Parts: sequence; structure tokens; C-alpha cells
Amino acid sequence: MTPDTVPSLKLDTRWRSFRGKVFIARGDQAFELSEVAAFVYKRIDGNRSIRQIGEELAGEYDIPVDEAVSDIVELLTDLASAGVIDVKSA
Repeated sequence: MTPDTVPSLKLDTRWRSFRGKVFIARGDQAFELSEVAAFVYKRIDGNRSIRQIGEELAGEYDIPVDEAVSDIVELLTDLASAGVIDVKSA
């Protein structure tokens, strides 16, 4: 996975916000997302690259873009392994 990778949501994955927390579910799996992970997840649209999402994250949380991109790659690797997102190279 690289900064140019474009993540997309799987059609059978759902997310819900409940009492200030964000949860995603696919089949019998459910995950609670941190505030930052939820920020990233909500921006996955099949068009934005990891770098583009990283730039938004960096602006929102006042962190270096490279750090944001690195953190997003780690998060999306976990989500792809869990089968809740797809990734494609740009």
C-alpha cells in the first residue's frame, strides 16, 4: 500500500455513530474506531488517495503530512486485512 493507493468501502460494510463513537460492521465482525480512524474512514470514497486523505488529516489535527500518511497506511492495512475495505493502486 502506497500514498497513491485509493481505498474504497465494501458495499456490505456498514458504519454507525452511536453516543459519540463510530462502529463499522461486516457480517459478524464489528469494530470501534478511534476519533482519528473515524475521520479517515468517513473520507474513504473510492476517489481520494491515501495521500489526499492524509493531507486532510494533517490539516485537521496539525500534524506533518508524512506522519498522517504513514498512520493511514497502517490503519488501512488493518482494515483491508479485516475485509472491511478494498484498495487499488492509482
